[in-house]
Amino acid sequence: MRSTVVLAIWLPMAAPAAAQEAPAPEPITLAEVLAAGRAGSPAIAAARSRERAAVAAAGAAGRWTNPALELRSENFGADTPGGLPLDSFATVTQRLELGGKRGARRDAALAGAEVARVDAFATTRNIEEELAARFLETVRLRDRATILAGQRDALAELVRVLERRVAEGFAPDAERARLAAETAAVSIAVTRAGAAAERAFLELGALAALPEGGSAAALVRPGPVPVPTGDPAALASGAAATRPDVRAADARVGTAERALRLQNALRVPDLTVNTGLKRTLDINTGVVALGVGLPLFDRNQVAATRARGEVRAAELERDLVIRRAEADATAALRTARRLAEAAAGAEAQLVEPATVARTAMRSAFDLGAADILLVVDAERAFTDARLLANDVRIEAVAAAIAARLALGEAPLP
Repeated sequence: MRSTVVLAIWLPMAAPAAAQEAPAPEPITLAEVLAAGRAGSPAIAAARSRERAAVAAAGAAGRWTNPALELRSENFGADTPGGLPLDSFATVTQRLELGGKRGARRDAALAGAEVARVDAFATTRNIEEELAARFLETVRLRDRATILAGQRDALAELVRVLERRVAEGFAPDAERARLAAETAAVSIAVTRAGAAAERAFLELGALAALPEGGSAAALVRPGPVPVPTGDPAALASGAAATRPDVRAADARVGTAERALRLQNALRVPDLTVNTGLKRTLDINTGVVALGVGLPLFDRNQVAATRARGEVRAAELERDLVIRRAEADATAALRTARRLAEAAAGAEAQLVEPATVARTAMRSAFDLGAADILLVVDAERAFTDARLLANDVRIEAVAAAIAARLALGEAPLP
């Protein structure tokens, strides 16, 4: 019996100690998530596989065409008395490409390899952008749940105070009920924010191939990301060529130009060389023949004309992509700078005044001189200020990363 009593007393004391001794989750930074995503993304691996295949194909392009072997016998079924002896041939025919066709094929294959390389780069940047966005959204939701939990705990303490005052006859039960309803609403908001944060973390973990068993609590809030300085329009114009979309548009122009060169080369007829042995009347002789097509009617005009049109179309599309890229980069840079300024002043302009008002109303409540609705409003204003400051800080980081990506830079310095 005594041991049971001791155990009953010891368990409540040991539970908090066990909870405190539980190991904290291993911190996960944004840089680590980006690195894990680049290493484990199936989309990036697939793009790189296509790039390697295109490079290997370019190395094999431009080879000679395969020769043709011909074995032929003649004079079967001759009607002359005694028949005619068979004439036997063994020849090899090789087509010799003229007009630079082999070089044009190599160039076209190299253009395909460049397109695959740019696609792999663009895929990597897209994955990094999505990872950063999901990471920051998970941090935002997690911090939102934490801030709301603080509001819930503060309101719960006020409810306990009011319960004592109601029991002592110093406050009406309506005030306690009003505050209890407010507390319940905040508790629901905490649950929703926590569930959203957990879902966002699971999606982030799947995209970045993070090890199982982690939680949103392990994510490290990133500090301010430096925004490039200088004139936005000039920076955007100078960095446009490094963006994946501009590089892809430029690669498409190169592909079209090399395709045009190949089509022009196909207008030149090829030379065929046929050589081998002939056996007639038991005598072996050599055979040599040259052949060339006569470009009297078809000189590949249709394909060459279409190829010229594709070059012009690709050039025009590249011009449009460049203009849009410069506009996007300029807007992203300006937005990032504005949000960085707002985030820097969020604490002083939002949280500190709300803290002063909340403290004053709590002091008045403790003295029994404050209306409960005013106390709730002050608590709500304090929480809203913290939530807005949290959102602005997260949005400033996201905008800085977007600006860096828009300028063709890595998401983090």
